Amino acid sequence: MFAFRKLQAARYHRKRVNELLAARKRELRKHKLEDASLKKFKSARMTATLSRSATEFTFELCAFLAAIRSAIDFLARVCGEHSKGVQVDSITTFTNLIDKGRSGPTLDVIKEHIVWLRELRDYRDYLVHRLCISTTGGGQVESKNGVSVTTPYPVVVPATTPKHVPDTRRARHLDEPKTRFMTLTSEMMFTDIDGNKRLMERKIEIEPAPGYIRIEHLMARELTAFEAFLCAVVDTLVKLDFQSAPIA
Repeated sequence: MFAFRKLQAARYHRKRVNELLAARKRELRKHKLEDASLKKFKSARMTATLSRSATEFTFELCAFLAAIRSAIDFLARVCGEHSKGVQVDSITTFTNLIDKGRSGPTLDVIKEHIVWLRELRDYRDYLVHRLCISTTGGGQVESKNGVSVTTPYPVVVPATTPKHVPDTRRARHLDEPKTRFMTLTSEMMFTDIDGNKRLMERKIEIEPAPGYIRIEHLMARELTAFEAFLCAVVDTLVKLDFQSAPIA
């Protein structure tokens, strides 16, 4: 039940991030460009950019990862209660035994997920103990030939364990949020019988650059992995009929 409550906490933080993203989109839609002065120019184009810190997303991500890590340790203690000859305080006890070549029903199910468990541990430890990653929100409103497009910036975070970056004035000055994005633009042109071309539709998509991932996608990925781990542990304990199993 303790592990399940931590799962509920993780789901809450994921839901909170989705709510924050929706609020940011609504705010961006309020920004409009006046096109009247641009219509007399055939190739007139104007772009308004809104960019600002989005630290609240980092706070939610830290809490999300901490909840999942805590839930994992609760599950490890449950497995410890059904493993003979071990005293378990956290998942680290089991990973150390696996590194030594030990095996058993509870160890085997943890071993199946050990790559993910270690990746989550490293990511969470860096984010909680060693590094405050910067997140940026906002977006842009662009008008070209009277066609306006509003495009929110995705809130992106490192796709794998973050690398340490010193939090100095120089580092913050050199940090350019747009390097974390890729912008894809497509246009649909219309040519009339007189040969005049007109812009009919314009689309702008902003996606994370290589090495980054949308924060909501990262949370969905980790939540799915944890739910699979929880189900696997419960299935193993049910097969054991909640009896203690030996470790070889």
